[in-house]
Amino acid sequence: MATTSPNLKAEARIPLWRDVRVLAVIGQLIALVLVLAGIGWLVNNFLENAETQGLKIGFDFLNTTAAFDISEGIDYQATDTFGRALWVGIVNTIRVSFLGIILTTLLGTILGIARLSSNWLISKIATIYIEIIRNVPLLVLLFFLYFAVILKLPAVKDSIQPFGLPIFLNQRGITLSGLEPTVGFPVWLAFVVLALILVMALWTIQSRAEERTGQPSNKLATAVVAFLLVIGAGWYVTSAFISDQAFMAVASRNIDRYEDFEAIYMLRVDDDALKDTGMNAQLIDSLKTPEDVLNLQGELAQQISQADAAGEDTSVLSSQLDILKDASITVCGVENSVGIVNAASQLRRKSIQVKVKDENSIAKAGKNYASGDCDVLAGTGSELAAERALLDDPQAHEIISTPISPLVVNTPAPAGFNIQGGNKLSPEFAALLAGLVIYTSAFAAEIVRAGILAVSKGQSEAARALGLTEGQRLRLIVLPQAMRVIIPPMTSQYLNLTKNSSLAVAIAFPDLVAVGNTVMNQSGFAVQVILVFIASYLTLSLSISAFLNWYNKKVALVER
Repeated sequence: MATTSPNLKAEARIPLWRDVRVLAVIGQLIALVLVLAGIGWLVNNFLENAETQGLKIGFDFLNTTAAFDISEGIDYQATDTFGRALWVGIVNTIRVSFLGIILTTLLGTILGIARLSSNWLISKIATIYIEIIRNVPLLVLLFFLYFAVILKLPAVKDSIQPFGLPIFLNQRGITLSGLEPTVGFPVWLAFVVLALILVMALWTIQSRAEERTGQPSNKLATAVVAFLLVIGAGWYVTSAFISDQAFMAVASRNIDRYEDFEAIYMLRVDDDALKDTGMNAQLIDSLKTPEDVLNLQGELAQQISQADAAGEDTSVLSSQLDILKDASITVCGVENSVGIVNAASQLRRKSIQVKVKDENSIAKAGKNYASGDCDVLAGTGSELAAERALLDDPQAHEIISTPISPLVVNTPAPAGFNIQGGNKLSPEFAALLAGLVIYTSAFAAEIVRAGILAVSKGQSEAARALGLTEGQRLRLIVLPQAMRVIIPPMTSQYLNLTKNSSLAVAIAFPDLVAVGNTVMNQSGFAVQVILVFIASYLTLSLSISAFLNWYNKKVALVER
């Protein structure tokens, strides 16, 4: 039997003052105490100096009336408080940062992949773009985009419309199509949530079935089909049974739907006036539908541009174009309401020109309709019923209910010296967003390129050996593995974009810093406003970091 030698001493215990673990904890405690003491000294020093100089401490000033305007953002009036003004700036910062991060991700990914393309031209274009943009200061880029690009765009009446899309570029900014939620949107949103729950349930069931049987299944296809079926059913239900929208028109015109306005619109095309300008009679007779009128307008506009370039007289062509534009259907309603957006969009889809006469109340819109200034009065059924009762002859007017989808497309269109409808991006917002995206995407592209190059070439060779296409190789094999390399440095770029948005003050966009500077100057509470800056940007940065750290753990490779 083995025995322990009596001469062996028990292992000596390390004294606490020599234990590395204890010393490490003590060192951290000492560092924490020193930091807290330093912060306490700074705070105490500030309080003493503030008291000496008579500075007020506190945030009560946030409840004081601001008495200045803000050019864009959420609802705000000069009679609102400083706190509301700062909140408008914070929301504007969040808005440009959120859109900037999404667009930077898309553009950076495309550029990063393009730089690795086997096509020499595509690769060189991406390389030149990245190298130039990375070496241009962001502030210089913002000045260039704002003063040399956007403010040099043509006037509203000569707006640029790329590829004939419902996008209008002019000195007042950019106008795009948008989506407007209707009364059925919350119900449809519940269907979307239900669809997501169903997708997760089906995914879990199929995953467990795969583990049990060993047979693979197309989980993605099942999830997509189930999701589309549920939200499609929700869209149909909300469109057919949940609608409070209607329009009112003269009963004698026999209008039952928006398509019936086509005949009225075509009657308003002044054939005699066109003949007086010398337009070919055969061409006039060929105008049978609103699409024909719209196409002829496009041809005349092109001929006017060519004549201007050649220095020729365009007065006849311009008069013909004006005659065609005068033919329209006038819609009355409440400004930016779902009813007026839906009515204008429905008519524009039929290529019918629309003139919108909006007011800030249905009562004023009803007076315009009663005086004969409108062909259509759009609104909810109850609103129209109340306005119809006020007319001299209510029976001469008919209210037609209209099915309306949960989301209505708000399509922009030229109207005189302005663009009506759509979502408008101010020149300042457009320049800031474009500058942030263009600048940050150059750095994001290099991160994407590095992430792709970090994936072993053997992965690509194996993918090609399996017969996968280049798109499938990149989407299914390379990018998922590259994400663990891409996400950490990409997080830094997202944070840089958010903080760089403070340069908006240089081009007069009312972000947090621009609004805060105004509040600081008018209130005199400089320290408190700076603390709001610090708290706001710190919250945004920590939120972005927390989300991306969580996502990074999800895509990280699991070591065996």
